[in-house]
This record gives sequence, C-alpha cells and structure tokens, in this order.
Amino acid sequence: MTFIKTTILVLITLITVCISQLASARAIEQSIGSITPIDKIDSVVNTLRLPLNKRLSEQAINDSLMPPIESLVTSPLSALPDALAIGDDILNPAWTEVKVEDNWRAVKNQWIVLADESTKSKLTSLGASIESNRSYDGLKLSLLRFTVPENLDSKQALAVYLSGSVIATLDRNHVYQAQSALNIPPAISQPNNDKQSQAQSNLRRLGASFCADDLRIGMIDSAVDQAHPAFNDAKITAKSFLSGNVKSPLLHGTAVASVLLGKIDNLAPLLKGAHLYSAEVFYRRSDYAQGATLNAMIEAINWLIEEHVKVINMSLAGPDNAILKAVVNAANKQGAFIVAAAGNEGPAAAAVFPAGYQDVIAVSAIDQHQQPYRWSNQGTYIDYSAFGVNVLTAQSQRRTGRESGTSMAAPVVSAALACIVARRQNAAENRSDVLSALAEKAIDLGPTGKDPIFGFGAIQP
Repeated sequence: MTFIKTTILVLITLITVCISQLASARAIEQSIGSITPIDKIDSVVNTLRLPLNKRLSEQAINDSLMPPIESLVTSPLSALPDALAIGDDILNPAWTEVKVEDNWRAVKNQWIVLADESTKSKLTSLGASIESNRSYDGLKLSLLRFTVPENLDSKQALAVYLSGSVIATLDRNHVYQAQSALNIPPAISQPNNDKQSQAQSNLRRLGASFCADDLRIGMIDSAVDQAHPAFNDAKITAKSFLSGNVKSPLLHGTAVASVLLGKIDNLAPLLKGAHLYSAEVFYRRSDYAQGATLNAMIEAINWLIEEHVKVINMSLAGPDNAILKAVVNAANKQGAFIVAAAGNEGPAAAAVFPAGYQDVIAVSAIDQHQQPYRWSNQGTYIDYSAFGVNVLTAQSQRRTGRESGTSMAAPVVSAALACIVARRQNAAENRSDVLSALAEKAIDLGPTGKDPIFGFGAIQP
C-alpha cells in the first residue's frame, strides 16, 4: 500500500513538472512571436537613415486635415478676457475694453452718434455721460461720443428713447485689430494653372519701386520705430490718437511702414520719395494682441485729410459699424482713397470692415507662387491681391523679420495707388479714372476678370 501511494505521488510530481515546462515553453514562444523579426528591424533602421525631409515627404500629410499651426501657436496666447483694463494703472484704466455682440469688442458702455443738440439733451436726461461733442473739419462731420448706464447698453434699449433716424446713425465705439500673423514658414505651393505660371514669371518679390515721386501717403496703425535703419532715408510725420497716456506699440506699424518706404537688405522701397503720415491708433492689449478704438480711427482719418493726404492705408479690420461707414463715405467725398486689409479670418469668413465697404479698396494676400494666403478672407468685396506671405519687414528694436497677412498686402496696393494719384491732376474729381488706372496695373489671376479670391488681380511693382 505504501508502495502504491509513493508511486502515485511520483507520477503526480512528474505530470506537474511536465505541465509547468509546457506552459513555460508556450510563454517563451509567445514572447518570441511578439518581437519584431530581424528583417523588420533592418527596415526600421534603413528608414531612420533616410534624410529627414524625405521621410516627411513620404508621410504625405494633408495639412488641410490638421489643426492650423498658427492657431495652435497663437490662439491660447492671444485670447483676451471678457473685460480688459487698458493702461498702466489697472485700478484707474484709461478705458475698459469688453466683449459685445457677435463676439466683437468695444469700449465698455460707449457709443458714437451723429451729433445734434436734441439727441445730446435726451441722452443727458437718461444719465449718459458725454465724452466728446466734436466737429471734424476734415470730414465735415459732427459726432457725439457718450457712455451710458448698464441698463441702456444696447441699441434695443436706446431705441426706446431715441428716434429711428438717430438709431440708424448710432453704433458702439468698437475695437478693431491688426491683420498680420505670427509667421510660420508656409508649405511649398505651386502655381495651379498655366495662366498663373505665366504670371509668375512677370511677378517680382518686393524689392522694386512703384515710383520716386514726392508724394504724401498715410497709414492708420501702431507707432513706427523711426530709429530703425530701414528708415534712415525716410520722411515720417507721426501723431498719436491715444488718450490717457496710453502708448502705442511699435511692431505692427513698423512692419507696415517698412513695406511702404523701408529700405531693407539694399532692396528699394516701394515709394522712394514719399512722405509718410503715420497716425498711431493701436494700443497694447497683451503681448500678442493690439487694438484700435473707432474713436481713435475717426480722429486719425480726419487728421490725414486735414494734412492733404489722399491715399490712406488701414491694415486693420473689425465689425460693420454705422459710424465707421459714415466716416468712410465722408472721407471719400473729401477726395480720400482708403485701402484696407481684407482680413485674416479664412476663406469662408464673412466680410470684415472697413474693407467690406463699397468705397474701400479691399486687398487679399497671396504668396510668391500666386497662391492665396490660407487665412486670407475671400468674397465679392475683394478688389485686389498682393504679396503678403513671409514678407521681409522691419521690426522693433532695429530687427528684421518676416510677417504674413493681409496687413502686409494692403500697403503694396496703397503704394501703387499713391503713385497714380500723385501723377493725376484733380484725382479726387476723377476718381473713376484713378481706379481704372489701378485696375490696369493688375495681373489677372484665377478666373478671367474680377473674382472673390484675387479681385481684379495682383498688384506688384
């Protein structure tokens, strides 16, 4: 009996050992199966040996399916709070900028209307504070700027007390923004048809002049770093339209001015003999954003007209505004030509203003291959396109750098227009002739004739 028990125990032990060894063998086999075979390792090594640019090209990534690089870089940085105190003293700001209807921004509770005494009296009786009541001699307009109590801070609320004709000429003191972007090296693009390929052979990068005439041109932007070497031979008269000791930053205005008359890397400026009148309206909102109030823009346009400036560059954009439209119309009646950036909101975006107004020349941006800048607005309001991608510009602190956006394209068209105006007597009275001459300079791109991407075509020196 003892022998039988012993035999059974031995058999059980042997069976257990066999099962354990079999399980171990299977585990090892599975582990070996999960290891990349030698030939696959060799393939990976060979791939790593390829040049980086070849590996990237073989990925065939369609960047239209990827989030925009600019948005990944700038959106979190440029986001603004719903309420933003402007000025060095946040406890006693020069003004407060707030988010309003349709996610636009404006000076808190502040409105502008065509002035008359009855409207002023009515607003005062409602508790509004009159900020200014001014006649603009250049524009031949009188405007009333006022701040309302919180319960009256909408057109609907004001319409209860003001007539329909007054409401039609009333709007917020909106804030407008620059139309250039942090430069990201663009993807390589090629002309998309034979017509554009032929045009490319005639299209030069910035570095030639439109003219060397002694003329005046204006821009409404930020301050210009006049100490920059790019402006050693330039004539610039600057005036600030910011209140409350608010300073205008230098970056955007310096870049735009350098497109007009800066000399960088021995490249000729677009305007060799021009006198630039620089109206400073942009203020700092953050390290990555700047804004301009409608009120400052109105004062700037009025000053430029008083200084007999006929061509005004506005590399900025924002909402439709009844007062801005009235000011643009008044400026046109005084013989001014306004050129504006078409906007960097993308091809599907709605029109932005002042570019969207009929009497303003709207400019979209294209790259060196005549391809549209991917963030450039498109639409029936586009009049012209111009080089505006990876543009070499002067920047603050005596540096140079590259900027992209319709802000950089607009001054190209402004420069061409300024030369045409300077060489025509009574340009204001012959506005249609001036605009026809500008259209004749355009290189037609895309479909024949005016189209929503390039307008009448590209303007280049």
